[in-house]
Amino acid sequence: MSLLINSVKVSDNTSKYFNSKVNILIDSKGYIKKISKKKISAKVKKKVDFNSKSISESWLDFRANFCDPGYEYKEDLHSGIKLAINSGFLDVIITPNTNPVIQTKSDISYIQEKSHNNFCNIHPCAAITKNFNGKEMNDIIDLHNAGVKVFSNTFSGIESSEMIMNSLLYLKQINSLLISRPVDKTFSNGVVNDGFHSNTVGLKGIPRISESIALKRDLSILEYVGGRIHFSGISTKESVSLIREAKKKKLNVTCDVPIYNLLLDDSNITGFDTNFKVDPPLRDKEDINALIDGIKDGTIDVIASHHQPQDVDTKKCEFEKANFGIISIQTFFSNIVELSRKIPLDILLKTFSSKPKEILGIERSSISEGSKASFTIFNSDGSWDYDEKINLSKSINSPWLNWSLKGRVEAVIKGNKIKEII
Repeated sequence: MSLLINSVKVSDNTSKYFNSKVNILIDSKGYIKKISKKKISAKVKKKVDFNSKSISESWLDFRANFCDPGYEYKEDLHSGIKLAINSGFLDVIITPNTNPVIQTKSDISYIQEKSHNNFCNIHPCAAITKNFNGKEMNDIIDLHNAGVKVFSNTFSGIESSEMIMNSLLYLKQINSLLISRPVDKTFSNGVVNDGFHSNTVGLKGIPRISESIALKRDLSILEYVGGRIHFSGISTKESVSLIREAKKKKLNVTCDVPIYNLLLDDSNITGFDTNFKVDPPLRDKEDINALIDGIKDGTIDVIASHHQPQDVDTKKCEFEKANFGIISIQTFFSNIVELSRKIPLDILLKTFSSKPKEILGIERSSISEGSKASFTIFNSDGSWDYDEKINLSKSINSPWLNWSLKGRVEAVIKGNKIKEII
């Protein structure tokens, strides 16, 4: 099937058509045959007019939990994929903290078989050690050959410097990536950011040093042995400074920040709404400003959803007992639009399209003739009401539920296939 996309505004600032309104002809094999500012006359099976909506290369979410296998009552691969596609994402890295933990070839086969679809590629992250015990390394080569691109120690109960070093050395041999959530667990048994608001309401705090101590350790090991490391979920001004300096030293380090840590500060916890209980915790406005500066100057590579579904029972309870997490894929682009008041949208788009693809080694989908089509079409000015009827997740733990939001995804294109979002 050939496809003609009329009247889209190019948002990719590396394209020669940047900020231009164009028409795009996609052939039956899914490649861009022609891009023109003028009308394209061609016989096609399908034609869609988007009335000057924006188009970018397809989006990638660097961290989401689809809870499958083991916790399918919160989310599963089918609901997660539907959610991702309808939110503009055609690639998603899913976390391995499932039951059983994602750590064997059969686990990868299960995910690959259950996640097969025409639009969204699921990239399973695998545990670096068996059951996250921090002691016995999984069969990394076997998993790598099965298609795993990234490995994580993020959910380890026991983390030793020696295991971090061995992981980096082992993964360096196959040019694979270690994902680390920088946290010193001896300082992290609180529930919110340690600061004025935690003291005011009497909730146990998580100090910034819990993040910076772990980050310093991992960076020191990286500098010593080499390899590649990605810090997932940084949240403090100290972390931004440490990663900035590491990049100046030419260390092979990248990082991501949860979208909600760029918008929400720890004053939100004073109402004891458990939907604001997240990991990493919401920090203060000074931290948010440092994170924003880090995106502007390229220190922070990726903005990720950190989608973490939780069932009602684990959220409608005392704040101290509630599980951490927000569902955040469906509201992601609306959050980006809000953030674009402080950071230009074309800079933000790179943090969940081209940059994460470069980190993973995934081929980019440039808006140019001859390229394979893989695009997201969106409307920054479009509005919508986010309620339980519209919510596509199995869970409802979102602070934005029952809000009117700005920023709509209009369609996704993969090859010669298009899905328009209603």
